[in-house]
Amino acid sequence: MSKKINRLFTLALALIFLTGLAPRSQAQIEVIDEKTVRVTGSGMAEKGRQKKREQRARDAAMANAIEQVVNSIIRDQVERDAYEQVKDEFLSNYLQYVIDYKFKRKNTNNKMTNVLLEVVVNKDLIQQNLINLGVISAAKDVRKELDRFTIMPYLDTGGSSAEALKYKELFYTRVRVFFEDQGISTIGQDEVMAAEADEEMLAKLKSSTAEEGEEDPALQIARNTPADIFVKITTQIETGKYGGATTKKVILTVGAYMVMTGEFIGSGDGFSEPLALSSDGASVAAGIDQAMNNAMGKVMDRIQSFWRDFVKEGRPIKIILTDFGFSEVGQLRNWLQETANDQKRLKAAGNVSEYMVWFDGSAEDLMYELYEYFMDQSIPLKEDPSMISNTIRFFREK
Repeated sequence: MSKKINRLFTLALALIFLTGLAPRSQAQIEVIDEKTVRVTGSGMAEKGRQKKREQRARDAAMANAIEQVVNSIIRDQVERDAYEQVKDEFLSNYLQYVIDYKFKRKNTNNKMTNVLLEVVVNKDLIQQNLINLGVISAAKDVRKELDRFTIMPYLDTGGSSAEALKYKELFYTRVRVFFEDQGISTIGQDEVMAAEADEEMLAKLKSSTAEEGEEDPALQIARNTPADIFVKITTQIETGKYGGATTKKVILTVGAYMVMTGEFIGSGDGFSEPLALSSDGASVAAGIDQAMNNAMGKVMDRIQSFWRDFVKEGRPIKIILTDFGFSEVGQLRNWLQETANDQKRLKAAGNVSEYMVWFDGSAEDLMYELYEYFMDQSIPLKEDPSMISNTIRFFREK
């Protein structure tokens, strides 16, 4: 059966190059509910009687649709390599994942038949079988503190088009669905708006970077949320006409940054087909899905790889010290060498020093240990320490 499956995929790949169907069939995954999705798949068959060719092309299109859903579930190169090891076994009964299908296009001649199918797929079953085969982690394991993270998606209002900004709420909804389908928690629009309104905290964030110039305001906002990764998305929506219908095409540029350090992680671009669905909103929603799937594959690989390296010594925690003396900071540095797995000085700007440490416990555990250290050293604090996510701030009494 595995040889037959491999032949089906070889034919499907040939179809992509011969007919130019790739831009239309790639990553067209529409969420129906929490268990099922609708996918556009392509397939081709050569030789034999027309009826048999159509059946083989249909089967290849179904297999192509299943493969697209698998690719949307797999998060990084480690999982992709694991999938390649069990691919034949996984696809040996791929029809079990097909709930329903219908033809969107069928072209045939004396030598070749190629088809485009709209396939309803049981994504939940696919995901469960990938877990059973050891390709991906179960949901209860995915949120382990040291190997997963939280993302704050942010729409770049300055760089995005005016028409795209009309769909801001729709944008946040579709983007959050995308990340949560990957098993990644997100910071919602309400939390972002609350952070934008916290002028006092934003002023503190700016003060710690004053010597190096003001950072991206969105990155400062991300630091006022529990986000680990900040994903900035600039979007354009192009309106056109096709056959008398209004079409919407979504174009996205995605950049990922480490919230704690501001370090650039990776970027990608994506775009949708010009879509004319039941409404402009439906066209834009489907366009966002397509564009995100095109843009985020490489970006997600970079994020996963970066995060695994970043947390290999423990949970990263940032410590920001305001108005502490040079010798006091030096003593603290010595204490941190004994307490944490690793440490790194990020920068010193005026009266502010920033350190990053890798610690086996939570940020709250470290905050209380640090507080006790300052009390033992008789170092007076101006106020109680403040903590947002994995950033702890101490203010010394002058």
